[in-house]
Amino acid sequence: MTDFVVLGTDTNAGKTTFALLWMAAFSAQYEYWKPVETGDSDTELLRSLVPGAHIHPPLLRLCHAVAPLLAARMEGALVPLASEILAARPAPTLDPERHLLIETFGSPLSPLNDTELQIALIRQLGLPTILVSSSAIGAIGRVLQCTQALRLHQIEPAGIVLMGPPDPFAAQQIAHNEPTTHVLALQPPAAWDVAGIAKAAQEQVSVLETLHPCLTMAPPSARASGRPIRPEPSQVLPEQQSRDLLERDRRTVWHPYTPLLDPDPPLLSIAAQDEFLHLADGRRVIDAISSWWTILHGHRHPTLMAALAEAAESFDHVLFAGVTHAHAIELAELLLRTVGWPEDGRAFFSDNGSTAVEVALKIAYQFWCHQGEPGRTKFVGFEGGYHGDTFGAMAVSRDPVFFGRFEPLLFRAEIVPVSVERLEDTLTRLRGEVAAVIIEPLVQGAGGMRMHTPMVLRSIADEVRRQGVLLIADEVMTAGGRAGPLWAHQAAEITPDLICAAKTLAGGVLPLAATLVAPAVAAAWATTDRSRTFFHGHSFTAHPLACAVAVANWKMLTAAPSPVPGQMEAFWKTRLEALRQDPHVREIRICGTIAAVELNTEGGYLATVGQHLRRHCLEHGAFLRPLGSVLYAMPPFRTSPQSLEQIADAMIGAVKSLG
Repeated sequence: MTDFVVLGTDTNAGKTTFALLWMAAFSAQYEYWKPVETGDSDTELLRSLVPGAHIHPPLLRLCHAVAPLLAARMEGALVPLASEILAARPAPTLDPERHLLIETFGSPLSPLNDTELQIALIRQLGLPTILVSSSAIGAIGRVLQCTQALRLHQIEPAGIVLMGPPDPFAAQQIAHNEPTTHVLALQPPAAWDVAGIAKAAQEQVSVLETLHPCLTMAPPSARASGRPIRPEPSQVLPEQQSRDLLERDRRTVWHPYTPLLDPDPPLLSIAAQDEFLHLADGRRVIDAISSWWTILHGHRHPTLMAALAEAAESFDHVLFAGVTHAHAIELAELLLRTVGWPEDGRAFFSDNGSTAVEVALKIAYQFWCHQGEPGRTKFVGFEGGYHGDTFGAMAVSRDPVFFGRFEPLLFRAEIVPVSVERLEDTLTRLRGEVAAVIIEPLVQGAGGMRMHTPMVLRSIADEVRRQGVLLIADEVMTAGGRAGPLWAHQAAEITPDLICAAKTLAGGVLPLAATLVAPAVAAAWATTDRSRTFFHGHSFTAHPLACAVAVANWKMLTAAPSPVPGQMEAFWKTRLEALRQDPHVREIRICGTIAAVELNTEGGYLATVGQHLRRHCLEHGAFLRPLGSVLYAMPPFRTSPQSLEQIADAMIGAVKSLG
């Protein structure tokens, strides 16, 4: 069994009556929580009528017997966001094996607060749902209207309960139109006292028990992670169709970072859900690198997909020069609120990580031009750094394998080891010539998942500040909690002048990037002189749909610190410890959700051992894409414990297979 949510077709549908009967019958297995309640307290009613049950207090209690949003306005209170309610979800108090019955209010589409309907909370909970309706006349229409509305929001009720005098015709018609959903009828207690509730529950316990299988249909991984229960894609493309598609791909498509004569054909994916990629041949593999570090929570997270669907009802795209929209404004506020600057600063939106870096580099140089120092034309990057594939990003990365071919075309930049002493020497030698220093905080991604400590990062930031140079934090990979804190640079308690975000900004659902600019830097453009304009932009700047998804993503991230990075870090340290003694292993590096195993193999990124590692892991159900001799994993937050174990087993097995 698992936690589940009780929904109602409307107010007074019978949700609390159902909860009373359920708790009276199964108080040894379940606890009760109604997060938001108004009027007479259902929490207190259950506490008094089912004295042996454990009842959690509500998160918000309002006295007026009206909709929570209206009651809150009448009483000068605020209804929490869905993400805040989710963060407050109580753990079982008496026994970790117990589960939680969560009762909602009104109907699923009732207003929750000023910005959300209650369906937002139901989606974010991601739990099985039981829909309750009065059996009074009109039950068929009420139930079918509600199930259709729920289905639009990707919610399939696990069971439907008709509460009240039996109506076999209504039950039969609902079951006929909802053939995959269990339909049952319950009667309220004859007496509303402890004995009456207990008697009604005992008389109907066999009926209530028929719901148990509905609450255990989720696979163990879904139950463990509290993810929404959905049928997995069952389609398998015919073999000939798959071969035809791969042949057309071979003739026409140029894949990134892949030879045109790659010996391994691409995987043909037909769907993605949670941490899994579903392939055309029927296999399901774990997306253990989050689709190039983009998928933060998991594929098709219901909250993000609902935000996308809702925004698409109003927008496709609008230009962002001379036009604005609420999604971009709210996202800018959310992002700037998290970085610790004394004032708001500015958010400049673009498309991807490379462009976010290009924006930062151009802003840094133009800032010094506005300060009367146009001679600051140099930038400083770090060995092992990778900032993207556009020319400015290549110039401050200078990786010989990736960008050596383009060296004659790159502007001047100094590349130094990740060392405060070497940085100090360089900045002193180039005093007055450097516009900015750029660094990937804590983890250098494509350069091989190289890591440095918060102490090292802090010393570098202090030296940059002492030398009077701007600091750019490239958080394209690390933003959103990948490395632990919401922003990786916060581990060192520093405040960069420019911050680049992309990849997980919109949870991986749509491409979106932002360059955050500190107030003191942005102030250099506070002028009516049009010649000082920052002449940069993209056709799809601040795309409304991407911004809407990003708002939902960052609301989830900022509702409460996620325990997942810390939990994954502890998991990696435990499970990969045995590899430290393996003669093939040079080093194991772990930071937050990221685990990297570097092998004692020559060749770096071009090392052929990477192909062997990839194939071995794929055979064991984990899709990994090694950086040459560095085998790494970075799974989505909502990856189940079972999938984490499978990834670790695949990595360990791949290393052991080297002989």
